[in-house]
Formats: sequence, structure tokens, C-alpha cells
Amino acid sequence: MHRPIAPLPAAGHAKRFNLNRAQVVDQNFVEFVRTRIGEAEPVGHAVRTEVVAPDSGLTGGDLVELFESQIVARHQDIASREMRARNEGFYTIASAGHEGNAVVGRLTRHTDVAFLHYRSGAFMAERARKAPGIDFIQDTMLSFAASSDDPIAGGRHKALGSVPLWVPPQTSTIASHLPKAVGTALSLHRARRLGVENSLPGDTIVVCSFGDASVNHAVAQTAFNAAAWAAYQRLPVPILFVCEDNGIGISVETPEGWIEETYRNRRGLHYFQANGLDLIEAYGVTREAVAHRRLVPAQEAQKLPQRPGRLPGGIGHRLDALALQVAELPGHIRLKMSPIGHPAHAAVKLVKVLGQRRFDPENRIRVHTDGLLGSSSTRTSHRLAG
Repeated sequence: MHRPIAPLPAAGHAKRFNLNRAQVVDQNFVEFVRTRIGEAEPVGHAVRTEVVAPDSGLTGGDLVELFESQIVARHQDIASREMRARNEGFYTIASAGHEGNAVVGRLTRHTDVAFLHYRSGAFMAERARKAPGIDFIQDTMLSFAASSDDPIAGGRHKALGSVPLWVPPQTSTIASHLPKAVGTALSLHRARRLGVENSLPGDTIVVCSFGDASVNHAVAQTAFNAAAWAAYQRLPVPILFVCEDNGIGISVETPEGWIEETYRNRRGLHYFQANGLDLIEAYGVTREAVAHRRLVPAQEAQKLPQRPGRLPGGIGHRLDALALQVAELPGHIRLKMSPIGHPAHAAVKLVKVLGQRRFDPENRIRVHTDGLLGSSSTRTSHRLAG
């Protein structure tokens, strides 16, 4: 029997011994946003179309929507834990800390085939904007509930995926999707050469994201080698590898600089690097990488490492908690590590003044889940019992 998650402690209460990392991170963020909302100064509606930083291409409107996608993903993480405590949900591996991948979701097309890291909730929330009729929130929460109504997995497993968004469902933590991504990239040109119709634009690329620990798996090395081997023979390999490098994998640290030193000068790969904690920088670099991938002769693969944070809900989160002293936990999950803390400096002001909606840090995604659980939980429980 799972105990219900305790309510968030009131502001100002000591949180030193609170081992629920989701609560600590959420409370820190809520307090941060409340403070910044009070500091916001009115600006004109022209901000929506103005570029927020030179050469970034990121407008105020872009920033607000990216921030919203990040918040959607974070609220889903919190709701998934609450559902688990009520025995209504069966998956708590969070996207928290990886919300910077929202920029990749925005800057690629929904027809760019995406083989995703399992922490890609913000990517999916952002990509879902591109296709009418997609209710990403409902689809994902159905997946958390192992509902037979889940459109991509039918209740078999929580998976990020969508047919209309060209995201094949993945659950891999060990890079097993990388060879499939390379094979798909190679098949795009081959299909055109053979006259096989796939309904994709001629300059479609493949997006493949993964963590820094996965890079060391044999299947990942196989994929990188296959891409480089094909590129060496001038065969088109239109793929964008996105390494979400937070310096830790399943609680084992990645040596500092390992990804960059290993891949910056690797033949057949064009290397870009972005700070996934900084939306403005990540947007500019990702925009350059995607444009380069579409325009260059497609025999060169590309690698775009992003630096995410390490926040609640990982495969190894129990090991993390055991490895740290209780007194160290609050410092280990400070807000400055969070990808949604950095854009909040700019985005909270914009959300307030653009008149789109009043940003309410207390508003939980449970508003979207109460109804769907009532309609599908019976079918879910029958299916599980059978």
C-alpha cells in the first residue's frame, strides 16, 4: 500500500529533512516564480515578435511557449508521482532536468522522425503544437495510467510516441534506439532513389536523443560507427544526434569533458554544443545545427550535446538519495540546476505582460487528469487484472 504524498510544506518551513525531491524542487521553483512575478514591469505587446537576444532568432512569444512546454512536462512529473501514490499511475521516471530539449521540439518539424530519450516530455509538448488535434497532456497521462486508451502503447508501457508526430515509441535507457535512428536516416535517401513513397518532405531529418551514459553502450558505438562509415562513403545520413549530457547516468558520474573530447573532432560528425539550462543559448545553437543539417550535403551526421540538470524521478533516484547525506539533499537539487529556473527570469515577465494568461504557479496538471482517469480507470484495471 503506497502512502499518499504529503502536501508541499508552507513557504519558510524547514525542508532540510524532506527526502521527496519532487516536492523540494517544486517548492523552490514556486517560491522563485512568486518573487519574480512581483518584480515584473509592464512592457509593450511588441515584445512578442521582438528577438530577445542578438542572433538567437528567439522572440518573446517563442520564449513564453517554450517555457509553457517545460512547465507542462514538469507538472506531469509531479502528477505521475501523485497518481502512483494513489495506485492510479504506474510510471514515475521524470523528464525533470531535461526540459531544455523543448527547443529541439520547436526547431525541428513534426515530420522529422524522432527517436527520443525517455526524458523528452518537454520536446513532445512543444512538437505537439505543430499538429492540430493532438492532446499531448491527455495522451501522456493515459500512458502514465497504463490505460488501454493510450493511443501509442495501449496500456502496455509508458512510452513517448505519436504516429502523427512521427515519434516511434521508445522506452530504451541503453541506447537501443540509436541503430534504428541511423537506419531510418539512411532509408530516407534510399526510399527516394527507389521511388518508395513515405509522405515525408525531401529534406526530412532524423532526430535522435539520448543521455551521456548511453554513449558508452556498444549499441550506441555501433550507431555512431555506422553513421560515420556511411558518411565516409558519401552516403546521405541526415541525422541530428542530441546528447543530453548532465554529467551523470544511473548515479554514476560521467568524466568532465568526456563527450566533447570524444566527439568534437570525430570524422563524419559535425559537432555543436549548447547549454540546455539556458533556453536562449540552446535555441540559437539548435537553430544553427538544424539549419546546417538540412542545407549541407547530407552525408555528414551531426551531434548536439546539451547540458541538462539532474532533478527528481530518474531510474537511479533511490541510489542518489542513499548516496547523499540527508543534509546534502537540498543543495543537490537547488533551483539553479533546473532548466525551467533559467528561462523563468525572462519568461515570467513576458507571461504576465503579454496578456495571454495569468501565470499561476499553483496550477497543477491534475486539472487535466481528473476527468480522464474517471473515464478510463475501469478499463485499465480490468485490462491489468486480465
